Amino acid sequence: MHGRRIAVPLLLVTFLAAAAVVPQQDAPAPHSYAYDLTRQQTLTGIVTETRDYKCPVSGTVGSHITVKTDVAVMEVHLGPASFMKQYEITIRNGDHVSIVGSRITFAGKPALIARSVTVERETFNFRDAKGTPLW
Repeated sequence: MHGRRIAVPLLLVTFLAAAAVVPQQDAPAPHSYAYDLTRQQTLTGIVTETRDYKCPVSGTVGSHITVKTDVAVMEVHLGPASFMKQYEITIRNGDHVSIVGSRITFAGKPALIARSVTVERETFNFRDAKGTPLW
């Protein structure tokens, strides 16, 4: 009986040690959201929502708008919220916008990474002609 009390903890330690050396599966690499000139398009519509949240596209707290077109509703990734604030860029619900951007899939839905957004007569640039961020 005395031998059983020692065998059970020893067996448990052996099991835990074996589990510790089993290689862990790597988590999937984060998705890369690069601006792709071959997927560039122009979208026009009305802003239905504006939000700032931690975003994997910009890598920081980013500003986003949701735009309703004649055929779809699409989220548009603008840039870091700090960039918007620094340059006093304000886009509001109800604004009629024209956006040049690169189409991506984000959270399983079509979306755009904005290069520029035109509101009335004012154009806000977020990326240069090659798609490189201006922040």
